[in-house]
Amino acid sequence: MKRLEEAKRKYEETPIPEELSDRVMREIRKTEQPRRTVKSGYFWKVGMTAAAALAAAFITAVNTSEAFASSVGKIPVIGEIARVLTFRSYETETDELKISVDIPSIDMISEDFSDLEESANEEIHKLCQDYADEATKRAKSYRQAFLDTGGTQEEWEAHNIEIKVWYEVKTQTEDYLSLEIIGTESWSSANTETQYFNFNLKEGKTVVLEDLLGADYAQTAEESIRAQMQEREADSGEVFWEDEFKGVDENTKFYVNEAGNPVIVFDRYEIAPGAYGQPEFEIPVSGMEETEETTAEDASETIPEETWTESAGFEDNFSVDQEAAAEFGRQIKEAAATRDLEALADLAAYPLYVGFAEGGESVESKEEFLALGADRIFTGALTESVAAADENSLTPSMAGFVLSGESGAPNIIFGVRDGRLAVSGINY
Repeated sequence: MKRLEEAKRKYEETPIPEELSDRVMREIRKTEQPRRTVKSGYFWKVGMTAAAALAAAFITAVNTSEAFASSVGKIPVIGEIARVLTFRSYETETDELKISVDIPSIDMISEDFSDLEESANEEIHKLCQDYADEATKRAKSYRQAFLDTGGTQEEWEAHNIEIKVWYEVKTQTEDYLSLEIIGTESWSSANTETQYFNFNLKEGKTVVLEDLLGADYAQTAEESIRAQMQEREADSGEVFWEDEFKGVDENTKFYVNEAGNPVIVFDRYEIAPGAYGQPEFEIPVSGMEETEETTAEDASETIPEETWTESAGFEDNFSVDQEAAAEFGRQIKEAAATRDLEALADLAAYPLYVGFAEGGESVESKEEFLALGADRIFTGALTESVAAADENSLTPSMAGFVLSGESGAPNIIFGVRDGRLAVSGINY
């Protein structure tokens, strides 16, 4: 812990430049040698169950916020072995664009894992900063092209170009820790990237697919993925470009879920239309496929069954059709307009992040949320902002759907959780 605090102190003493470095990204690195990682990860999907909301709230935090830093430091230790905390969080804004960066660090409690902690954090920190730098360069090039072709500065500013780099904890168990790093650029959904870092907390090492699926991991995963593709196409009409699926290797993206199974993740447009977002395929370590009954049972643990929308089985936010998003948005607006805290609580998934102006907090249950009281949740600013939102024109993002007026805040964020829509965050 002392090593981490010392590193954080030195990092924070480094002044943030007015403009991030202008190093050019070498055109999406698919044409280059694959980026080397800590074996388990791949760079650049709404994680931890409240990750989408946590990410949105972290964006507003800066290094000078002692209250925020204190709250992050209280994140519970995972099996008394490791925890994830925000190493640095900053935000810069110019006439050209807005940049929000949250850089995580892994704190290994055991001194025996110090080498793993150091190497992982070094790569994570560089990964986050590199993406911010490269995305900034791309946005500036885009701006110049926009102006050169007749666009005005006023028109450019109306685009509200924003670059975000943040993280989500996909899994926290005594055995595994899976961390997702995400980078997005509001002007181009194609320039969204994710990378995963997976750790075995019992053995203090990174996890690769072979560790979970055995020596024949590639064949095992490929057979399972192709079978799942066919099943999903038959059951729900999903479309996959099976000819584009080139198999699985050591560079394939994945995270470890709470069941200890690897979940393989494909980039948007890699094997399916962009509307499907980033397709995921769980590969059971035991070789037994998860049943629909089990899936529904798992989902009911975090989302009250009586509030589930009729449209279920969404893979991610990008698979939600406009009608379903609008209907769910109307339910939220009605709860806010009538100050019905019970109704809003039933529309939420837990843990739920509530970003109060005086400091955010993670609410673990419906009862805990109700205890906050309607007066504290339904502020005048929040109800006005939500009432002004146009639920018929909501657009998906990796973080979800943002229900707010033109200013963008306060807002209520909802998205896909366990295949169904649920409120994931409230920000003031």
